[in-house]
Amino acid sequence: MPKVLVVEDDQRIAALVRHILEADGYQPNGVAGAEDAWKELIRETPDAAVIDLRLPGLDGFSLLERIRGDGRFHRLPVVILTAKHDPDVIQRATTLGAEYIGKPFSAHALMDKLRHAMERIGEIPLPPVKERAEMRTQGVVLLLGEYRVEGHVTLPSELDRFSDAWEAVVQDGRAYISLTDAKVERLDGRRIAESSFLQVRKADIRSIYPME
Repeated sequence: MPKVLVVEDDQRIAALVRHILEADGYQPNGVAGAEDAWKELIRETPDAAVIDLRLPGLDGFSLLERIRGDGRFHRLPVVILTAKHDPDVIQRATTLGAEYIGKPFSAHALMDKLRHAMERIGEIPLPPVKERAEMRTQGVVLLLGEYRVEGHVTLPSELDRFSDAWEAVVQDGRAYISLTDAKVERLDGRRIAESSFLQVRKADIRSIYPME
């Protein structure tokens, strides 16, 4: 199982990237800054890295330049992850031998970039490419005891009935359901939290229904 270092200080994005990697058979390990990333590189020697451009302290490019300047890691496959849609950023990433993907991103696009970066090295056995069924986004409401969670999940598009599509998600072997644009409330309507990405343990779900 290839090990991937995820360097991202936004915990919501970091959790999303780790979820995508785990779903495709990779072993992610996350840190929030460049200095911690360097320590982790020395300690674990990952097979690849996904690095956010904007980090506290040293930025992602400074970390990447340090990686390329060290004989132990200079061929490490890297994907730069950033909200900056700037030709200069793309050019710099390319010059430093890294793939580039802008935010927001899809799971498919991220994994394509990562596999391409790793295949260029050609020394790391990669998990087989998983067939990705056509998916659709569905607004749902989850009831978890005294809490109500509202958000969006991805469901198989070939299953027209909500009950069938939801059953396929429940049976997919993962312990958690991933939601985007999530809102958490108490049953009395008091808002607890909002998050762009949230994972809910399947065992805690008491009931679910489509959002109207």
